[in-house]
This record gives sequence, structure tokens and C-alpha cells, in this order.
Amino acid sequence: MKTNKLTPIFVAFMIVMVVRPLLADETRTSASTETNANATGKLSDDQLGDLLQQAIMLGRVGLYDEAEARCKQILEQKPDQPTVKQLLREIEEQKRRIYGQNPGYDLTRKLSETVVPEVKFRDANAFDVLDTLQRESKKLTADKSEINLVWQVPPDAKLSKITLNLKQVPMLDVIKYVTAIAKLSYRVDARAVVIYPAEPEPAPVPTSGASSEPNAKPQ
Repeated sequence: MKTNKLTPIFVAFMIVMVVRPLLADETRTSASTETNANATGKLSDDQLGDLLQQAIMLGRVGLYDEAEARCKQILEQKPDQPTVKQLLREIEEQKRRIYGQNPGYDLTRKLSETVVPEVKFRDANAFDVLDTLQRESKKLTADKSEINLVWQVPPDAKLSKITLNLKQVPMLDVIKYVTAIAKLSYRVDARAVVIYPAEPEPAPVPTSGASSEPNAKPQ
């Protein structure tokens, strides 16, 4: 018999039954303690339960990033909740199953989550901009690892100069802006972002009745 793996849809029933007890402390806090907790910005058990139910519903409709964000928000306050951890693992599994055909999925996500505080260049070379971005990535990524940008553009390529003034922008967007301005293309592989020349635009198709060789003699 084939056994199906748990999914957020399956977990939903279980969570609805136990979410409040699992998120509650082993002993109920007093009213004064709860008031102090709220004053420090912590969420109540009911609010944490609402977040978890939101995560379940978002996962059911395929909004996995949003569901994952809510799970992590809960774990920031209650890091040892096994139910939330299980749901988070299932969300990750669903994302990998859906995007498993894309080898650059993890790196794309990392690029989207890595925020560059400021991008300021004027009439700069595209290579220099991307080289700076690569060096800065080691400081900006969550795991402090450098993102590898592979430059595969011929040395004699004529590229537009880059002028950018951005703040708090995902690194993936910076790469998009730079390559678009310089008329380059990029792809995200499993371990690197490859920058290469854009495909030339196709030649216009001659209109009906016009000859592509005006001086050609008829056969």
C-alpha cells in the first residue's frame, strides 16, 4: 500500500483540534503576567493560535512563503513547539516538491531574502557593480556566505553604463536592474548566478511584396 506523506491540508485537522493547548504554557499565567507580556510586545496564546491557523490556510492555497513566515514568527516566541516545527517542515517539503525541477530555487530564494541596504552607482560599469554586489553579499546573507556571480560577457561587449540609487532592495532585484540596463541576461543555477549576453532581437520580417534583396534579378 502506498503511504502518502503528511501535507498542510492533512495537518489542518489535527491543528484545529490541538492548536490552543499546544501553544499555551504548561501553567496558565496570571492576569498581571499576561498584561506585562503584552506590554513587552509578545503575542498572547490566542494570537499565536491565530497565526498558526493562518499558516495552515496559506499553505493550503499554495502561499508557502507567507505560511512559512507565520510559522517562524511563532517560533521566535515559542521555539520548542513541535507542531509548528512539523508544519514548517511540511511547508518546506511542499515547496521543494513544486520547485524541485528548478535547480536554482534555493539560490533564488536566498537572493530574494537578502536585502541590500543601499545601492548607489553613477555611470558605472556593469561588471564593477556586480563585483561589488558579490563582495557585499558575504556581509548581507543570513548565513554570511558569498553569492557567486559568474561573468560570461565578452571583454569587447558594448554595455550601457549603470546608474542606480536604491535603498532596502532585494539582491535579486538589483541583479535584474543591472542586467536590464546593461542589456544582459542572467540565470540562477544551483550554486551561482550566471551573467551572459542577451539574445539579439530577431530581424524584422519583410512586409508582404517587399524583397529582402532589392537588386536581385528574377530567375
